[in-house]
Amino acid sequence: MNVLIKHTGNKKEKAMQRITKIIIMLTVIAALILSNSARAHAMVAQHGTLNYVDDHVFLLLSVPVSAFLALDDDNDGEVSMIEFNLHRKRISEVVKSNIYLVEKETKYFIEGLLLSPTISHTEHYNNIDQITVMGRYTLPDNKTQAHFNIGVFSPTKDLQTYTISATNKKQNLVRQFELKEASNSQKVFN
Repeated sequence: MNVLIKHTGNKKEKAMQRITKIIIMLTVIAALILSNSARAHAMVAQHGTLNYVDDHVFLLLSVPVSAFLALDDDNDGEVSMIEFNLHRKRISEVVKSNIYLVEKETKYFIEGLLLSPTISHTEHYNNIDQITVMGRYTLPDNKTQAHFNIGVFSPTKDLQTYTISATNKKQNLVRQFELKEASNSQKVFN
């Protein structure tokens, strides 16, 4: 027996369609970035973006590999792809627990985390110098009072500042701010 179902297009379905499209778009972008990670930087070193879209905040952030401890298993002073892959789970755990949004007492942790190693452009061209972090946060609504927190910093002085650009096109909000170890939390929009 064939049943014809009338498609009503309710708000929940439309929201799920938008989320699906965004996830597909992020997946395609991630695939492009990962396939070109041998020579291309998805983001300028120690820079990041927070893009508010409905009740999601999409993150793209470049973190120096030196911010993650004990990745250099062979103690040659560099992190190879093999070492990165061996420690990928631990890197993910560090990112998830140390890069988050918070509003009042509630922390929002990254979902759909993707890590993309960036190969150095120096003479050490087979080693990783940055890790591009991609993912999203889900907020209960389009809150713009959240603070962005980073707790992953390199011991190297010139790699200890992150420049973050935040946008919320729907509310016409744009802001740029810096995070340092001593001041590692900022309100995204004033």
